[in-house]
Amino acid sequence: MKLSQRRALLPHGAALAASALLLSACSGGTQNSTNTSGHAGKPRYGGELRFYDPVTYKAWQITNTLWSNSNVTTNLADRLTWQNPKTGKIEPWIAKSWKISPDHLTYTFKLRSGVTFSDGSQLDAKVVKDNLDQHAFGNKKLGIPPDEFFANYVGTKALDPQTVRVSLSKPNAGFLQVLSIYRTGILAESYLKKNRNDQGKLTSLIGSGPFVVAGGNGTTNVVLKRRDDYHWAPKSFKHQGKAYLSKIRYTTVPEQSTAVGALQSQQADVVRNIAPDDEETVKSSGGQVRAFPAQGEANGLHISLAANAPTRDLNVRRALQAATDRKEINTIALSPSYGVAKGILVRGTPKRPDGSAYVKHDPAKAKRLLEAAGWRSGADGIRTKNGKRLSFTLYVTPYYQVSQAVVEVLQSQWKKVGVEVKLKSPSLSQYEAEISKNTVFTQSQLSRAEPDVLRSEWHSSLANSTYTKIPELDKLLEAQVAEFDPAKRTADIKAVQDYVLKNALVIPLYDETQVFGLRPNVQGFQTEAVARSEFYNTWLS
Repeated sequence: MKLSQRRALLPHGAALAASALLLSACSGGTQNSTNTSGHAGKPRYGGELRFYDPVTYKAWQITNTLWSNSNVTTNLADRLTWQNPKTGKIEPWIAKSWKISPDHLTYTFKLRSGVTFSDGSQLDAKVVKDNLDQHAFGNKKLGIPPDEFFANYVGTKALDPQTVRVSLSKPNAGFLQVLSIYRTGILAESYLKKNRNDQGKLTSLIGSGPFVVAGGNGTTNVVLKRRDDYHWAPKSFKHQGKAYLSKIRYTTVPEQSTAVGALQSQQADVVRNIAPDDEETVKSSGGQVRAFPAQGEANGLHISLAANAPTRDLNVRRALQAATDRKEINTIALSPSYGVAKGILVRGTPKRPDGSAYVKHDPAKAKRLLEAAGWRSGADGIRTKNGKRLSFTLYVTPYYQVSQAVVEVLQSQWKKVGVEVKLKSPSLSQYEAEISKNTVFTQSQLSRAEPDVLRSEWHSSLANSTYTKIPELDKLLEAQVAEFDPAKRTADIKAVQDYVLKNALVIPLYDETQVFGLRPNVQGFQTEAVARSEFYNTWLS
């Protein structure tokens, strides 16, 4: 299945007495930030943290990028490398060191000794090789597709129990970062031997992480318990040894009012993706609001050039770009916790270029472009051409809790330049069944704190979100990932963005952001580099 078909799976009671609680709310926070109040005291061990998520959990393959699932799996499976959320630098984790050949085609990793999976088996060179091979090649017999993040992978050789050598066919400037993301968590041989359906069972996830699966139906609830013998966290973490929390209980609660009410009445400790309107409610009752930009692609409307629609005309696409007022979207539908989109990458993503010049709100320009494309204003203000109305359907995307508010603002904005928008609000299963190459606009984004995320999205051999082969764009994407000189690579990434925005292949809407509501007693809360919660350092005061 193409990444474009799963990118979003790839593209989100009584009030506490304020006088008795510590107000520690910070909108627009950065990754890895924590409550630093001196009132919290020293970290303490024990306690159960209750995490409410608005999205139902689905199949539990480690590569599932559904936000709800990945907020769990990042706590179960360790990775070879760790990307520091504050600095963006790649640090050792299960791989304690590595060497890269001068041609950037061979990576030799030395593994930490003494690391074990929760079933007691050893994490050694062989299981690392088997994990990477399954990512890259898949397994047809087991029904497992290749992981498209592993392009140009040749193979891995176990040189000894603690050393692996990975070979690539082409240089990949983002390869170390690929090994740091939640979807490349190292899992036990027992998981790798299962077919795809069985890998999708919650109980199949046997990792080396600080927590293990302890219960739950895997659909609306999950329970993790601490692994007391864990002692191999990244060295930059604030403590070593076992995690502070004894247990984490995840529950699906789609209704925002219910989730926020549970936070206020002390029935929940963390709520993911609270609505913009609820941020002040959480703050006023003494809670914390923590916002983390999801580094990678901005949330936007990807345009299928394969769809038989007016958007095949470049002038129409550029007109819709100019008709979109991102600041108004932020003001009306979102909050200051969300960044205003200034290009195709989210703020904080390494080497992010400024694309503001391409995404300026200019309704007069939009009208001129539509006129040039032959679309004339009708009696009701909607433009027509050859008897057809300039009308599009936009989906309220179930993966993003702010989607309806955002597309409603967009509907109003486009109407002002003569474009009709009809909204459709399908269920999650209906949405997944209906989206195809014939869908003109797909609201989505891919999260990865590495600009090579653009290759995963746009290259014709990978997600290919335009559903059309564009050789010039393919070459630009291949050039940036093969360039290891920082200045030259930054220029190459800018060239990619210039091409995408000049041709209006996507309409950026907002910087994808994960906004969490926390009770005041939740300390040390952090996320990894792409805004998935990492609970190793979290504790309850």
